[in-house]
Amino acid sequence: MTDVDELLNCPLFGDVSRDDVAPHARDLFTRFYAPGQVVFSQEDTSGDVYFLRFGTLLALHLDQNGRELIFTRLHAKDYFGELSAIDGGGRSLSVYSKTDSCLIVIRRQAFLSMMDALPLVRQRVTIDLVGRIRRLTTHSYQLASQSVDKRLKAYLARCALEDGVFEPNGQLLRLPTHAEIAGSIGASREEVSRSISALKRAKILETGRQRLTILQPSALLHEQ
Repeated sequence: MTDVDELLNCPLFGDVSRDDVAPHARDLFTRFYAPGQVVFSQEDTSGDVYFLRFGTLLALHLDQNGRELIFTRLHAKDYFGELSAIDGGGRSLSVYSKTDSCLIVIRRQAFLSMMDALPLVRQRVTIDLVGRIRRLTTHSYQLASQSVDKRLKAYLARCALEDGVFEPNGQLLRLPTHAEIAGSIGASREEVSRSISALKRAKILETGRQRLTILQPSALLHEQ
């Protein structure tokens, strides 16, 4: 399967024909990343756009004290880097590979020409950006008004919904580390560990090696 065919498997290009994409794909190429390898750093001035063929990436923000705030985890068929491609500014986040990963890379001008020539792609990028703004609004509210326990519950519920396991005894098999969860919800690793222990004592969840079982999913959505 060619890089163009792999690109067409991404939701961004659903229902877009190969003939429509091919003229803009001359600068398309593939890169492989080992665990821990940096894709790009915060404030990097490159404008390439990336599509994840396989693997897991972490996108994080470093504050002035060097503290990492994990913005999101990226999985197969996700894309990123479009902000710098659109406005020409520096990268707002750093991205590194959590596992062995393969990325399809599109040069900035090729991506912009796709957006100009393909209205469906342009519309989907716009919708994705609006969705990101809405999620940031919700996240900002949670940081300002909710306890660590509430933020952890919301985070676990969202992970379960995204993985399709929000049900009694549903198992999260792609469980982030406590440090990664802490970076995602704006807490310390110790606070996350204490909150998870409290949820285990309340029989809301149980943990095992590289997995978390949600015993009472509704309890993640309501006060206990």
